[in-house]
Amino acid sequence: MILGRFCLIWVICLLLSPCNGLAAHPQSGVIEGSLSYPSEFIPDDMTICAENLATKKIYCTDKHLNARKYRYKVGYKLTVPPGDYHVFAQLPDPDRYGATYPKDYRAYYSQFVKCGMSVECKDHTPIVVTVKSGSTTSGVDPWDW
Repeated sequence: MILGRFCLIWVICLLLSPCNGLAAHPQSGVIEGSLSYPSEFIPDDMTICAENLATKKIYCTDKHLNARKYRYKVGYKLTVPPGDYHVFAQLPDPDRYGATYPKDYRAYYSQFVKCGMSVECKDHTPIVVTVKSGSTTSGVDPWDW
C-alpha cells in the first residue's frame, strides 16, 4: 500500500516537473491556405514553406490537400511553432514546367496577392503571418509567382 502511494506521488511529480531541466516546448500552430500556379494545373512537386523571421528556420511541406474549401480545390497545412513567418511556395525544378525563373525563386504570400493580383497591384512585399499557439491561421495563399 505504501509502495503504491509512493509510486503514484512519484508519477505525479514527474508529470508536473520539467524533464532534466529542459523547458517545455510551446504548442505549435498551423498555417493553412490555397495553392495556385500560373498554368492550367498545380505542380505535384510544389513545396510550401514558412520562414521564421526571428530564427530564420524554415519549415516545409510538399503534401497537397484536395478539398472544396481551397480555391482551385488544392491547399496545404503547415504546422509550425508560434512566431512570425513569411510563407512561400517553390518548385524543385522550374524548368520542368517551362518556367524562366531560377530554382531558388519563392512565390510569397504577399501584398500583391492580398490586393487581388491585378495590374494595379504593384507591391510584392511578403506579408508577415503571425502564428499563435494552438490556433490555425487560414487564408495564407502563396500565389505571387
